[in-house]
Parts: sequence; structure tokens; C-alpha cells
Amino acid sequence: MNLKTMLAPALVAIAFGLSACGGGDDSDTSTVTESATATESESSESSGSASAPSGEAARAEKVEIVDFAYDPDPVTVQVGGKVTWLNQDSAPHTATAEDGSFDTGTLEEGKLKSETFKQAGTYAYICEIHPDMHGTVEVVEKD
Repeated sequence: MNLKTMLAPALVAIAFGLSACGGGDDSDTSTVTESATATESESSESSGSASAPSGEAARAEKVEIVDFAYDPDPVTVQVGGKVTWLNQDSAPHTATAEDGSFDTGTLEEGKLKSETFKQAGTYAYICEIHPDMHGTVEVVEKD
């Protein structure tokens, strides 16, 4: 049995988990509680940023890493919202919180990683491999 055949069911389960609407328990005080890793082609099955109407924070946002920069920057999501970083560069990158609250690990070209933010605040992050790369996640209370 080849690797693709063995991983397909797990990746489908991850995709459904990432796209599911979460109720969430407001008593959870952890800043980042979920993460998932997949490739760009797998994410296209559950793609789409859940952008909110104008004037409201999104439930989920995608940050693309292109030409040694995070785009968009800053990115704003609701409490309980998810940010997904997708590396479009040929060089590996990370998105690592300066306060240590999250770390995508090394993302090779075409790979992505998601983090869910449970507390409002501003989270500055860098690429550990290229420390001149900076980004910000702004997490705001739901309207």
C-alpha cells in the first residue's frame, strides 16, 4: 500500500476538522489550541477564507508567504478564529510567535500550517530562518 493511499483518509479527516464550525468553550484560556498541517493541493478541497462582511473580523484567514514576506500583514481574526500560513516560496519558512504562543515549524514550499487563537490580543511573529521577516495576528472579540 503506497503512502498516498494510507494518508488520504487522515488528510480528509483533517480537512473536515479544519472546515467544521466550532462552538468552542469560552472557559478555555489557552491562546493557541489547534494546529494542522497539509499540502496546498490537499487544502484546495476545503479551501476558502471565511472572510466576514466589511467591518467585521474574519473567522479564518490565509497568510501566504511569498518573496520572503507574509501577505497579508497584519491579519485579523475573531477569538476562536484560525490563521493558515501557506509557503509559496522555494525557501523554507516558519511563523513563530515572539511570545512563544505558537510555532508552525518549518514549512517547505507548498506546505501549510494552521493555528487557532482562543484569546484576544496582538501576536507578533517572525520567521526563525529569516528573522527579518515579521508579521502580526490581531485577534478581536466577536461582534
